[in-house]
Amino acid sequence: MLRDSDWRVALIASSSWSHAFLCDKTWRLYPDMDSDRHLFKALERADYGAWQDVSLEALEDAGQQELLSWFALIGAMKELGRTPTWTTMVESYIFNSNKVFALFE
Repeated sequence: MLRDSDWRVALIASSSWSHAFLCDKTWRLYPDMDSDRHLFKALERADYGAWQDVSLEALEDAGQQELLSWFALIGAMKELGRTPTWTTMVESYIFNSNKVFALFE
């Protein structure tokens, strides 16, 4: 297990959040802002239960398929009892997807 290792380990979740081209409910023109904002606010609060409550169907509906790597990161941070020390979200209606950054020390 990484937690018990003598090695220093970096876990990285790399992806954009909702993608316009995967989101039918926004006519594939812009990301699902509401779904992204909901998960970002849960990330800021370290509300990992909110992440656990998201179904695969909801992710697909929001065009958030690439967020699956973030779910692995969130699970690891929950297991380690870590909370984010810094977060930011860059919303964009023109670049196909929102960008989120988080640091857990």
